[in-house]
Amino acid sequence: MWKEWNSRISDFDICKQWRKERPTTEYEALNVLLFNIQGLSTHIADLDFFIATYTPQMCILTGVDSRIKNPAQISFYNWICQDGTNSFGGVAMIIHNSLKTKIVLQAPNFILIELTILSESVLIGAIYVPPSSGIPFNLLEMHESKNFYIFGDYNSKHAQWMCNTNNASENALKCWLDEKGYQLIALIKPTSKRSDAVIDFAITNDAARW
Repeated sequence: MWKEWNSRISDFDICKQWRKERPTTEYEALNVLLFNIQGLSTHIADLDFFIATYTPQMCILTGVDSRIKNPAQISFYNWICQDGTNSFGGVAMIIHNSLKTKIVLQAPNFILIELTILSESVLIGAIYVPPSSGIPFNLLEMHESKNFYIFGDYNSKHAQWMCNTNNASENALKCWLDEKGYQLIALIKPTSKRSDAVIDFAITNDAARW
C-alpha cells in the first residue's frame, strides 16, 4: 500500500486495481438458533419473537410435539419436520430460503441436511434424545467424512459440561466423543428448566470453525 500511494499512479487507478484484487471471503458466518421449544403449540409466539429479534438463518427446534405435522408458515423460511417417538418429541429445522440445502437423512427425532456455502458443504443436524433412550450413535456416525454440526437436546449430563452429576447416557456420549476426537459446542450455564444441567448443545468434528 505504501508503494502504491507514493508512486505516480493516480488514485482512480489504485482504487480500480483494488476492486479487481479484492480478497475472497474464506468463511461466511451462519446464525443458528437452537430452541428447546417444549411444545410448538404453546410456544409459537416465543418462536416468532426470537426470529424477529435475532433474524437467524436457521432455527433448530427440539421437543416440538405433535403439532409439527402442520406448522405455521413463516415468511422467507422453509420447514423440515420430523416426528418423534413420544408426544413431547420430534424435531424441526426452519431454514431461510436464501440458503442452499438438501435433506440427507430423516429418522424419528433426527434430521440431517447438507448446507452449501461458498462452494463448501457442511452437514447440519437436529436431534432430540428422550430421557429414557440412549444416544443414537448409529445416526451420528453415518456421515463422518464431512464437516458436521449436530444440534439438539441430548438429555445427557456430565461434569465436563457444567452438570453436577453424570448419567449413563452422558458417560456413553463422553466416551464416544473421546474415541472419535469430536467436540462440544455448549453454553456454560444450565439449559434445562428442571435442573442445573446443560442438556442442549451441539456435537462437531471442528469446533474451531464455529
